[in-house]
Amino acid sequence: MCQVVNKEFKVIVEKHTGLFKDYAELIPKAAQQFLQRAANLAGTEVTVYEPKASESHVEGTFYVGLLVNDELDTLPDGAEVLEIQHTYGMIRGKGTEMGNLYSTLDQWIDEQGYARDTLENFILETYHPEENGVEEVEIYIPIKA
Repeated sequence: MCQVVNKEFKVIVEKHTGLFKDYAELIPKAAQQFLQRAANLAGTEVTVYEPKASESHVEGTFYVGLLVNDELDTLPDGAEVLEIQHTYGMIRGKGTEMGNLYSTLDQWIDEQGYARDTLENFILETYHPEENGVEEVEIYIPIKA
């Protein structure tokens, strides 16, 4: 279920900041607005997060957007391209089980003896709609290989 992957992401994103405690509301709203403006683009929906560094770290940066394969001639207003490559602990499961997926992946990373590498690296989530209406999500937590 959990695995180590070395992965490169090319994403068209829009940058936002907000309080970590409000992410559950802020991120879906920002993603929906971005996807409406980027309706002509095809790609997998993605969210890129700045990890919470400590309890006193209350506001963070996040990006909403799309994974793409090719360079684009035109970007939606306010969008930028991020190219991210790292080694990650990764898990895939139902979007409705997000908290459980994070717990499972965190525990697995610890059990395997990996160290998180989140000081300057982002956590990523990719979203994959399924035919039955249940969205699958992939979570990528940066680790030191």
